Amino acid sequence: MSSRRSTVLVTGGAGFIGSALIRQLVAQTDVRVVNLDKLTYAACLASLSEVEDNPAYTLVKGDVADAGIVEQVFSTFEPDCVIHLAAESHVDRSIEGPGAFVHTNIHGTFTLLQAALKHWRDLPDERKEAFRFLHVSTDEVYGSLGPTGRFTEDSPVRPSSPYSASKASADHLVRAWNTTYGLPTLITNCSNNYGPFQFPEKLIPLMTLRAIEGASLPVYGSALQVRDWLHVEDHAE
Repeated sequence: MSSRRSTVLVTGGAGFIGSALIRQLVAQTDVRVVNLDKLTYAACLASLSEVEDNPAYTLVKGDVADAGIVEQVFSTFEPDCVIHLAAESHVDRSIEGPGAFVHTNIHGTFTLLQAALKHWRDLPDERKEAFRFLHVSTDEVYGSLGPTGRFTEDSPVRPSSPYSASKASADHLVRAWNTTYGLPTLITNCSNNYGPFQFPEKLIPLMTLRAIEGASLPVYGSALQVRDWLHVEDHAE
């Protein structure tokens, strides 16, 4: 029996959700973790301080939309699984500058899918059968609910911001690479995450920090919106 150690490629692993996932992977499994991250403003290397010196963890600085870097990562580390978290994710920023969201969320996902497909096709049968490409998306691709109701996986896709539209586009690409090429893909559409190391532009840390400072608390619209929350450690698990 082969003693080869499985490798998980995590994109955007220095981000809020990605870092929680990597901390759990390193602490609770025996896989090797490769983190491909562009290290943008939202990255927080302090969130990975407990694993940075672990030989099971490797950080590669690079853009998921850079085909050369992505192909090099696949060639060097030969992952058995891809967990794709790298994304621009703030709605307000997407309204002010949608180009970055198209670049990372759409073109970046396409670039990663192309490299994953080539890699998967060349794997020996046993590893090919076990390979998975997990795309971590958002429930915002379904748009907004009315006063009642809930989203399911079968809900119509009705994105309402450049951010959610770019994530919906990425979801469609992932499904297409599964249907057209047979790449074994999975998609999760999680609700709002909260927890440690979240970037302070997001609602819960923003409100918490402003309250501590005694500052005013910004209210969006009529303040009647309802949100569903998922703790980041639960999501990672």
